[in-house]
Amino acid sequence: MFVPLWLRRNAQDFTEHELRKAANIALFHERSNELEAELAAGNLEQAQFDALVAELQQKLLRDVRDDDSASATDSGSKKHYLKGGAAASSSKMSFAIPLVVALVIPFAAFVLYEEWGFLDDVQLMDLFQRTVNNRDNPEEARDLIVALGQAVQENEEQPWAWYFLGENFANIGMFNEAQISYERSAGLLEENGEKAMVLGRVAMARYINAEFALTSDVEEAIEQARAINPNEASVVQLLAANAEQNQDYEAAIRYWRLLIQNNPNSPQADALRANIASAQQILAQENGEAATGPKVRVRLSLAEGLEIDPATSVFVAARNAERAGMPPLAAERLTVAQLPATIELDNTSAVGPFNLESADTITVSALVSFAGTATPQTGDYRVLSDNFAHNGQSAEIELVISERVE
Repeated sequence: MFVPLWLRRNAQDFTEHELRKAANIALFHERSNELEAELAAGNLEQAQFDALVAELQQKLLRDVRDDDSASATDSGSKKHYLKGGAAASSSKMSFAIPLVVALVIPFAAFVLYEEWGFLDDVQLMDLFQRTVNNRDNPEEARDLIVALGQAVQENEEQPWAWYFLGENFANIGMFNEAQISYERSAGLLEENGEKAMVLGRVAMARYINAEFALTSDVEEAIEQARAINPNEASVVQLLAANAEQNQDYEAAIRYWRLLIQNNPNSPQADALRANIASAQQILAQENGEAATGPKVRVRLSLAEGLEIDPATSVFVAARNAERAGMPPLAAERLTVAQLPATIELDNTSAVGPFNLESADTITVSALVSFAGTATPQTGDYRVLSDNFAHNGQSAEIELVISERVE
């Protein structure tokens, strides 16, 4: 700000200097015209006229020369015909006002941010990040409990300070304190997905404190969370764990499938599919029946001479051939290093609410994804089978990956 002010002052001084020079010249011409009028009227002799004109010329030259050599502070000199005192005073005032404003702005900004800003939240971000990065460090968790405890004592209306305080209590097994902190956090949040997530933590802490029993308090927190987000992950995990503990495998399978829908390509999803397969076997044994449903055995390999990084992801999926664009009915994930391989797709491989049994005609695809996602992208390799009917029985197909996605 100070550079433009300095340039503005120099420009203003230059303008005032030019104005004074023009005024002096104008006064010279005005006085000369008056002398000529006096001469024409016979009030002056020629010799007197010539002497007065010469004196005016010398005075003009002297004033202009003094103006050119004088500093800005000499603009009020009595040698000039035009007095510059008022202009100089105005110039100083126009310079002083922005200067004062420039000096006041930093102080005012600090005071106003202290009053209205989110400085407390900025300072808490470091504590939040430390909590996320040190979940398995009990000593760090204790330090964070002290720091976050001080923060909530200073301001009890900070929902995320309460939440991360609860996270640190849970990290060191203090679930009674964690439950209180989660409840305080949930009470300060608006009805949105974030509140559903915190209510899931409330339900989990109550469940642990109730010695892994689904009490009315736990069910209340679950209902509140699912009213906001029916698929809140922590709540569905709790329900699945409780169902498995009570050997309610049908309910556990239903909840595990909901969790798979959240991220069907994750390692956790593969573990959940294994849980589903085990639970279905238990149910089949309890019912005295063999596992039923269609099965598709896919013999998968790379084309000869095709060299791909062994760590690259490979996705095998079966889809409803009559309903394009729908999510897979069954899917498995592996890597290029595992090829050639035989993959078995059945109802336990479901990644959503529909399984192989829900479609009469299916198609099977295999995708080598360099981006690590199940969505084909330019440059990936993909192979697609013909449509076929499984007829509720076992089927076997062979796929060779060779074509690039254009």
